[in-house]
Amino acid sequence: MNRSMCQSAKDYFDTMSCVLGAIDYDVIDALVDMLLKAQHDNRQIFVFGNGGSASTSGHFGLEFVMTGEAGGPKALRVHSLSDNVGLLTALSNDISFDDIFRYQLAAYAVPGDVAIAITGSGNSPNILSACEWAKANGVTVVALTGFDGGKVKDLADVQVHIPSNNYGIIEDLHMSIGHIIGQRLHHLLAKT
Repeated sequence: MNRSMCQSAKDYFDTMSCVLGAIDYDVIDALVDMLLKAQHDNRQIFVFGNGGSASTSGHFGLEFVMTGEAGGPKALRVHSLSDNVGLLTALSNDISFDDIFRYQLAAYAVPGDVAIAITGSGNSPNILSACEWAKANGVTVVALTGFDGGKVKDLADVQVHIPSNNYGIIEDLHMSIGHIIGQRLHHLLAKT
């Protein structure tokens, strides 16, 4: 994997601007529709990632849950599989780091649920293991990726791809996509 690095603030934002023009926005809108259907059908949504993407998965969880309102539309049932440090370290120590997300999906997910993998490279063994399990067990796989999409792109039912080799830009835009989805869901659910 050849990681690019920007040399200045202007370089960073110029690079980000070019990447923004290459994103398929229709896929993001389709993902919003999928999540609305999941909310309507009372499905669970599991989101996970490593490193910066782990933090993003936790933020997605709060964004999506906050779409509901007391006395108004029901919030999405979202769980970040990256947030429980005790469980993650127990699974890593007692089973395998490669299975930290797969194990949780096997414990909680049922067919019809949605698994959202957030990954820059798309090649992390624990991401691939979870997505393989999800695919084999009737759970819809969504992948937010960067670089060339990695191996996870072949497992994804929906892929939101950030065509960049810069981890910072990839992670920034993944977070932005979470905000876009959260705001769009809030707007659409408020109409129901």
